[in-house]
Parts: sequence; C-alpha cells; structure tokens
Amino acid sequence: MPAPERPIVAFFASETCGHSRRMDSVIEHFARLHRDTVRIAKVVVEERPDLAARFDVTEAPTILLLDSVTEVARLTGRQTLPMIREALEPLLEAAPTPEAALA
Repeated sequence: MPAPERPIVAFFASETCGHSRRMDSVIEHFARLHRDTVRIAKVVVEERPDLAARFDVTEAPTILLLDSVTEVARLTGRQTLPMIREALEPLLEAAPTPEAALA
C-alpha cells in the first residue's frame, strides 16, 4: 500500500521582493522542523504565474498549506517562524502522519 501524501507548504515568493528573500531562511528552518510531516515547495511567481493564478496568489510572499491540493491555510506578507508555527502546526498535528497511516 503506498504511503499517503504529506501536506504541502507552498511558499510563493518573488525574486524582486525583499520580504520573500528574507523569508527563505525561515521557510528552510520550518522545513527542517517538519521534514517528516510536510513537503515544502517554493514557487517563484515570475517563473510560475500559472500556479499563482491557480491558487489566487496576488501578493508575495504568500504561504499556503495544501492537503491533497486543497488550500487549508493561507498566510500573506512577511511572516516570522513563530507566526508560521502558530498558524500551521495545529493543522499539521490534526492531519494523519504517514507513520500513523502505516500502523
């Protein structure tokens, strides 16, 4: 039986946005904290305007928590690690982990 898909944290960033560049390290840190529970996808909006349009992202930086390509949470603008953790971790704890599904 294949392992269930992990939720995705999509980080929509712009190469010309200072807030996006400063958040790169914050997103990397969050990814290290949750490497077993989520996948991280960085989307540069200048390179993938189709994805920005698909998810109605009109401002960078924007962080989306996606479960089965359905938006669960959205954070817009510059965020700190504590802000991201406060918004997303309760939702991640509610989601079944891949290990729990295999038990």
